[in-house]
Amino acid sequence: LRLVSLTRLEAEVSRRVAAGEPVVESMKKLAGLSQIKYIFVYPESNEIVIAGPAEGWKYDANGVAVGSASGKPALQLDDLVTVLRTFSPGARQMFGCSIDPRPEGLKAVKQFVTESQNAGPLAAGGAKSWANKLGNKLGRQDISIYGVPSNSHVARVILEADYKMKLIGIGKLEGGSNIPDYFELTQKHPEFASSSVEALRWWLSMKYDAVLHSPDRTAFEIAGSSVQCKSENEHLKDSGERVHTGKAEPINDMFAKNFTEHYSELATKDPVFADLQSVFDLALVAALIDREDLDGKAHWNRGAFAPNGDYRVASYN
Repeated sequence: LRLVSLTRLEAEVSRRVAAGEPVVESMKKLAGLSQIKYIFVYPESNEIVIAGPAEGWKYDANGVAVGSASGKPALQLDDLVTVLRTFSPGARQMFGCSIDPRPEGLKAVKQFVTESQNAGPLAAGGAKSWANKLGNKLGRQDISIYGVPSNSHVARVILEADYKMKLIGIGKLEGGSNIPDYFELTQKHPEFASSSVEALRWWLSMKYDAVLHSPDRTAFEIAGSSVQCKSENEHLKDSGERVHTGKAEPINDMFAKNFTEHYSELATKDPVFADLQSVFDLALVAALIDREDLDGKAHWNRGAFAPNGDYRVASYN
């Protein structure tokens, strides 16, 4: 168990920035923390402390800092500062991304499906070929990122994880034997197959068993940290407009549940899924600091980590 004082870390980062000195690697990697399990507040010494498992790190082939023994990505100071700024008074208080097809593409898909249905059933094993044609009709999609800067590392992580999850869902990326794609599930469960034209939605969100706290709310334990895949079937109008239904048909729901249940396996295989879990851990810490007024209890104004603070997070294309 390693403990990191956010208030002392911020004070030293602030001093270094003011003196024109670099912020050292051990600070940027939050002393090797790979997960946050506890948050402690010490009002008498004006400290907020995060704690969790930690280890030394090395860099993988992609230049990502990962634990020397576990291979888990180290938590990043830049990500913490990014979400602290999101969960600040007067800020957005939420963040996310969305990959959305354009209405004209959905309209073309609707027409293509109608023509296909009029032509009769697909040949055996023709679902993926048909889906590729569907993708060409759909065309390009629009990406939106909200609540965090679009050039931040957090934005890169949430978008890449969302994109890869969708690729796994449509069989363009291997998710492993425990996470069959939508078409595989359709073949395994033909009784649930639907002939109606609907837009499938999948998105990723936080999943925690509980956040426990002491009676005076100065000690918190985060239990059961993971990521959840959610699903919905949207009704598709002839114009290409999507209408929320709040429901998911059985095969859509199966994919989301498999993805959630076996998320830890994905996180071991692909660092971006582990990174997403790290971002969610840090975001939960930031939200607790804000909602529970932990910075007020510690008499901390967030200094260099505040929305207009001097610490600059790295930016990306």
